[in-house]
Amino acid sequence: MPHEVLQVRLPSGAVEADVYWPAAQAAAPLVIVAHGFSRSRRNMAGWGQQLAAEGIVAVVPDLPTWSDHARNGRFLTELREFLQNDAAWRQRFDPERIGLLGFSAGGLSSLLSMAESPGPVVWIGLDPVDRDDLGARAAARVQAEALVLTAEPSSCNADGNARAIAAALPRGRLVHIAGAVHVDAEWPTTWLAEMVCGRSTAEKRTAFRQQVTQALKQAFR
Repeated sequence: MPHEVLQVRLPSGAVEADVYWPAAQAAAPLVIVAHGFSRSRRNMAGWGQQLAAEGIVAVVPDLPTWSDHARNGRFLTELREFLQNDAAWRQRFDPERIGLLGFSAGGLSSLLSMAESPGPVVWIGLDPVDRDDLGARAAARVQAEALVLTAEPSSCNADGNARAIAAALPRGRLVHIAGAVHVDAEWPTTWLAEMVCGRSTAEKRTAFRQQVTQALKQAFR
């Protein structure tokens, strides 16, 4: 999929983002994709390519901090506002069909963005990991459609504490991918991450992809 690198300087950080464009020229939905702790946009490139193949503009940034989830959440909000307010950008996607997709700690940061600045019509957490109940408290304020996809509980996903997030979401669904490991939701993952979190398999990665595709089609219908 064709993509370009966007350099953005926002109050919460100056980073680069990969933008993946769908083949169609008509205004398409937009999804911002957030990577996990100690990772980068390159670990979510597969999601960017997949979303573009589904007719969605995918923006995959590096987050500005490793573990300041609130600041990363503010950055995602600022990035969304930048894209919506910039004259050139807002002509290239449908402002009424915006979503956030986040893996692990990126799931938490994107959820915080949803709670603090409503606007996106859908949030999807890819085995998100909560911290100090920040996500569970924020989830109660998210009125958009939401989907939480979970792998098997392990130390890599804080023993599956995303279940509390899912329980607090007013319009949320929880889907458990039986037998999946945490990094099945990262695309692409790395051999080192697999050594820590378990071996990723094509079957489980496909299960995550199918659930995401179905949820976005429903939200953007």
